[in-house]
Amino acid sequence: MKGILRKALLVLVAIAVIASLYPAWRYYKYFSSHVSTDDAYVDGTIALISSRVPGSVARLYVQENWRVNGGDLLLTLDPRDYKVRVDEAQAQVERARESVDQLVAQLEAAESGLKLADSQLSQARIDFVRAKALRQEGVVSLEYYDQATTGLRVAIADRALAEHQMQQARAALGGPIDDHARYDRPIVQQAEAALEAAKLDLSYTEIRAPLPGVITRKSVHVGNRIQPGEPLMAIVPVDRLYVTANFKETQLTDVRVGQPVEVEADIYPDFIYKAHIDSISVGTGAAFALLPPENATGNWVKVVQRVPVKVVLNEPPPPDKPLRMGLSVEVTVDISNTSGPLLSSTTQSLYQEHRFGPNVGPERLQVAPNSTSNGPPVSSIVTQPAVQP
Repeated sequence: MKGILRKALLVLVAIAVIASLYPAWRYYKYFSSHVSTDDAYVDGTIALISSRVPGSVARLYVQENWRVNGGDLLLTLDPRDYKVRVDEAQAQVERARESVDQLVAQLEAAESGLKLADSQLSQARIDFVRAKALRQEGVVSLEYYDQATTGLRVAIADRALAEHQMQQARAALGGPIDDHARYDRPIVQQAEAALEAAKLDLSYTEIRAPLPGVITRKSVHVGNRIQPGEPLMAIVPVDRLYVTANFKETQLTDVRVGQPVEVEADIYPDFIYKAHIDSISVGTGAAFALLPPENATGNWVKVVQRVPVKVVLNEPPPPDKPLRMGLSVEVTVDISNTSGPLLSSTTQSLYQEHRFGPNVGPERLQVAPNSTSNGPPVSSIVTQPAVQP
């Protein structure tokens, strides 16, 4: 009886060992082709909202945790002072144009005076030639000849003075008279530039959202007196959040840009976000710390360093499972394909490839790759148009 039980027990143990071989093999294969870390969190770019001009807050259009779109009005400053400056600058433009009209009139008068001086000089020369001929014949007196000579000299001086006055009037105008560019003068351009600056300052009294996101850290209220550069609120672009995973340096041997990633957030257990590695930091976290380690001082202790890795989601999170900045997540990277680059960024590559223009920067790109386990992701791009305040 005991022999039968012993044999049955051995059979069960053998079956259990054989049955565990396949899961153990799969377990070993999975962990040999994957690296993971729980030292990871949701990160993103925070847009700090501030004013370009000083003023008093007249109206607020948003509150904490409100969602806004790019270009939405956030708050307005009291515009009356800036409207007065615009009116004053407009008056300066009109005054500058009147000054140009006066200078044009002075130039025209100087040109007419020059023509008159030329006519008088021509007549004085004729009188001098006639008086000289008559004097040689003894017909006229010496006094008459002297008067003709003096008249010629005065006419020459008057002509030189008229020409100088014309040059002075032309210099004051900034060039010759040209009807199609009558007000294209420095004095008018300066006044128009001041008017444009005043209009810009007036437009800055309306502060708009530079990008879509959620309002947070709002510290401004109606009636507050604010100064340029003072932080008023922040906008978190929740649709552009990414994950910063701090891997140990010993885990990064086979980690490459573009490898597929699975992200699991502690707030949503058992839900997997599909992502990919966008880029790997060029230095460890300690290297960029406020007080970096000084290993050359002699009191060096070797510590395994961690390197930040940027992980970008392949698609926006589901509406019922949104991510928030600072959430703890666990990141698992499939390192079976090591053909990708080490020092590169998928967002930068797509930006340089498509070259959207000066108003669409890398921060406006939403990368939505379809990751595969056999190669780098095939990406598509959705752009957010630039918002003009």
